[in-house]
Amino acid sequence: MDIKYKCEPTEEEIDEMEKDFKEKPKNPYIKNCKGTDVDVYDVLVAFNVTNPAMAHAIKKMLVPGKRGVKSVKQDMQEAIASIKRAIELEGDYSEE
Repeated sequence: MDIKYKCEPTEEEIDEMEKDFKEKPKNPYIKNCKGTDVDVYDVLVAFNVTNPAMAHAIKKMLVPGKRGVKSVKQDMQEAIASIKRAIELEGDYSEE
């Protein structure tokens, strides 16, 4: 029995793959600033934020309630908790 397998995609399949490739999920952390795309990590580096808990709080406050997961209030409460932890970490670092 001679079985033939389809190895080449059709034009429709190629078009669909190209469409899928071009449609990237929208990253809520990327914003255009003066003609340059930047994300929250670029901002953290630019401002030399090295405390991980502070970085987490800043990230939450840049797009509160806009990530489709939590409400503005939840993100704000979690940012406060992260800031409190950042303060603890700063105390830990200063004791070394």
